[in-house]
Amino acid sequence: MKHTKTFILLAFAAFLLFACSKEETTPEPQQPAVPQIILDTDIASSTDDLFAMQLLYRYAAQGRCNLLGVVVDRMGDTNAAVADLMNNYYGFPTLPIGLERNGTYERFGYINYTPIAQATDTNGNLLFARTYSDYSSLPDGYVLYRQLLANAPNGSVTIMLTGIASTIANLLTSGADQYSPLSGVELVRRKVKRLYFMATKLEPGSEQEVSPGYNMMMHPEATSTLLEMWPDDVDVIISPSAPGNMVEYAPEQVISDIDWTDIHPIKQIYLRFDCNTGQRMWDPMLPLQEIEGDSLIALSPRGRISVGADNKVSFSADLDGNYRYQIAGDEAWAERMLNLIRASNR
Repeated sequence: MKHTKTFILLAFAAFLLFACSKEETTPEPQQPAVPQIILDTDIASSTDDLFAMQLLYRYAAQGRCNLLGVVVDRMGDTNAAVADLMNNYYGFPTLPIGLERNGTYERFGYINYTPIAQATDTNGNLLFARTYSDYSSLPDGYVLYRQLLANAPNGSVTIMLTGIASTIANLLTSGADQYSPLSGVELVRRKVKRLYFMATKLEPGSEQEVSPGYNMMMHPEATSTLLEMWPDDVDVIISPSAPGNMVEYAPEQVISDIDWTDIHPIKQIYLRFDCNTGQRMWDPMLPLQEIEGDSLIALSPRGRISVGADNKVSFSADLDGNYRYQIAGDEAWAERMLNLIRASNR
């Protein structure tokens, strides 16, 4: 009996050793070699969104990033149609699109170029292909977020918010669903590596309150939800207006750079609509930094951002903070940024 007990104990110990050894040698899920990006855009309000999208398509085609999906953060099927058109033109017809249905509706900052999705050739055929004919079939933006994040490796996804915080706010306040048992906040904490947000007028030394900028003001409640609920352990890079203000891509340059064809969505938008509205290349600052590298655009020290009762934004330095903001360079730097954007058209 004593020998039997000894044998059983030794066998159990061997089993535990085998199990632990097997667990230790089980490989961890591989982190993707390139950035995994979700674009969150208020497309059809200003043309800098188009160039940010164009950069991402080009980088994805070059294997320098993986574009997971596009979230249109302003309500309206016509806005989603422009995103659909862009996906198709640049070779990503099956790229998922999510549409905001509980946010800001059809408010345009500079121009409304949504009619480009209905543009036709001389035979009455659509000038640009689209995947969808009925945009009511698109998932809500926050639902697409949940699906994409649930399927991603932990800490792998970069979100580029070039528009309004409405959809991210709906994501953060969401609960368990068919894609994940996690709350929106916990899903973000586990899956998101970094958030870029094109917002505010922060500049070096901006310890004082400054204007929140257009994107924040289009939906102040959603902005407050983002700032209050975003996990403290997930990095945020704010792209203020100052860096993009330095980079002007004049309409005549755009049209000239695309001299190799007329059947091009950006060229047609510049030919059909008045795009000489003082817009600058704000949104492209996000993909440029993420793909070309942090050395391309200087960043502030770490800190925290809050919004006061009068909607003024305050940044306070804090080594443990998860917020940083981009800092504009000199004229040579601005020329370099412009050339990187123009290269996608040439």
